[in-house]
Amino acid sequence: MKIGLFLQPATSPKRPLYESVNWNIEVIKKADELGYAEAWIGQHITSPWEPLPSPQQIIARSIGETSKIKLGTGVEVLYQSHPIRLAAELAQLDHLSGGRLLFGFGGGGTPTDSQLYDVDFSIGQHQEMSREALEIILSCWSPGGPDDYVGKYWTIKKPNYSENYYWHLKPFSPPEERIGFAGFMPDSSSLKLAGERGYIPLSFNVAPENISVHWDVIAASAKKTNKEPDRNKWRQIREIYVADTDIEAKNDILKGFAGEFWDTYFKPVIERIKIDHLFRRPGDDPSQPVDADYLVSSGTWFVGSPETVVDQIIEQYQLSGGFGVLLQMGFDYSDPKCRDGWMHSMELLAKEVIPRVNKVLKHND
Repeated sequence: MKIGLFLQPATSPKRPLYESVNWNIEVIKKADELGYAEAWIGQHITSPWEPLPSPQQIIARSIGETSKIKLGTGVEVLYQSHPIRLAAELAQLDHLSGGRLLFGFGGGGTPTDSQLYDVDFSIGQHQEMSREALEIILSCWSPGGPDDYVGKYWTIKKPNYSENYYWHLKPFSPPEERIGFAGFMPDSSSLKLAGERGYIPLSFNVAPENISVHWDVIAASAKKTNKEPDRNKWRQIREIYVADTDIEAKNDILKGFAGEFWDTYFKPVIERIKIDHLFRRPGDDPSQPVDADYLVSSGTWFVGSPETVVDQIIEQYQLSGGFGVLLQMGFDYSDPKCRDGWMHSMELLAKEVIPRVNKVLKHND
């Protein structure tokens, strides 16, 4: 099992954007030093709690400050950009990175972002646009470049001027094995697409038992196109915080920004759209609020000493049937009182927890 980061990025609306960007760059640099395999950076426009409209800009800056870690768009929301422009920019960014780019795509999950673009989530317009955009992007990266294309949302004309003008922008190396789609809901269309195409599936942070349903969707979709689903490609995203003791870890999470982010911002969202049950463990009281305290005490979040977190990761691995990369959800712990704790948590995860997990998994094999 490898580890990585998933940076939404979760930050306080009171934090200047400049400081939020610098904190996330610092965390990516730390991850690179510790041997994290990858870092995915989110894209949101209308949420000041997740204030990053361009993952490409964070990646471009991170390229020069890291050496090995792969850097992914997590995700590029496909309805928000013209696919020709996006294909060109990502190809260039992949060359800047020397082939370290991961191409995360999706239809977006923020309804207020779609309102800006007059895209109707309720009828799945964002998903239609995403599939159409993906086909255009892939045609741009194929031999010969894009042909004439007339779709429902975009029309493309193949360049025809002279021999000195033609589509020439391709990624640094073949991108197919580096394309990913992220999903959240049990019947996620993005995870279905990942299964159909053999792309990287990224599963968001619902309760461990509910994540196993994601693999059923991925595998069933792969079967329809005669693909062999690969569990080593499967990324699972989880809130993780490791400290020297369980008590210390719990205090740092519940009294730190992770607890504030969840209880003030994200919990009201999942309650409003009635999906809070996805974060509740089977058999738990359905009237129990899914607040940060519940998520820690129930083990939905992996919070505790190295020994505790090893057990929690092994449990999720077994419940879900196995996966290749565990992505640690990032939070803004840039406050001087919290910074050292977050960095120490990353060190414990990389140097103590994951080696122990892999030792157990190897023994069980």
